[in-house]
Amino acid sequence: MKPKLGRNCRRIICLAMFMAFLAAPGLAKTPASDVALVTMLAGEASYWNDAEKKVPDRMQAFMKVRRGDNLKLPGATSLTLLYFASGRQETWKGPVTLRAGDTESAAVGAEKSPPQPEVKLIPTKATKQMQGAPLLLPGSGISKSGVIQTMTPASPGPDRTPAAPLSPEALRKIKEAEGIYRDLSKNATAPDLTPELYFFSVLAEYKQYPEMEKVVDTMLSKKPGDPALKNLQIWVRSQAAAGH
Repeated sequence: MKPKLGRNCRRIICLAMFMAFLAAPGLAKTPASDVALVTMLAGEASYWNDAEKKVPDRMQAFMKVRRGDNLKLPGATSLTLLYFASGRQETWKGPVTLRAGDTESAAVGAEKSPPQPEVKLIPTKATKQMQGAPLLLPGSGISKSGVIQTMTPASPGPDRTPAAPLSPEALRKIKEAEGIYRDLSKNATAPDLTPELYFFSVLAEYKQYPEMEKVVDTMLSKKPGDPALKNLQIWVRSQAAAGH
């Protein structure tokens, strides 16, 4: 007859098995998910992630933010974050340090009366599309602290893969997206690129490069000379010139 294990012994064994499970490769350090997009940044700001224990790095506009990222805004900086899951668009003014959650940011380190953002709500049908598009913007790559730099083309050469003919369903989705884009544009302030970023992501999903070029031109009319947008314009034009 096998000896029976006491309750405490069983607990110790279960705990050891659980700790071994957490320590297994690929299980202990699951990367946090993308939760938001920096749609506007005026001034300089830095970001870091406590889990990665790396030094703060400079933020850029059009970067994706992961859950748990810390964002530090000096006094002369303003930042707009768009949360994918909630459609919450927050505009913060420094000085403030933020921590990104799943659906909204929280000011950290403020002892009394923490600052509050200006908030608008964007339809989640649009924001989730921006998160899940297979090609939001060219050259996406994970940077040091879990923020995705979405507007730096890694290879500006044309994509030689021909775009497939659009199906009736694709045409319907693009038409629907165009309507949502017009509605978003009615409520957007002059420098807000959220409507264009949304429509661009839908067009990119179907490799509609000539139409994407028009959207980039609209973004540049809102932010003339923006270097990230200029790089994006060069990349999109190369795709359109390739005959897509």
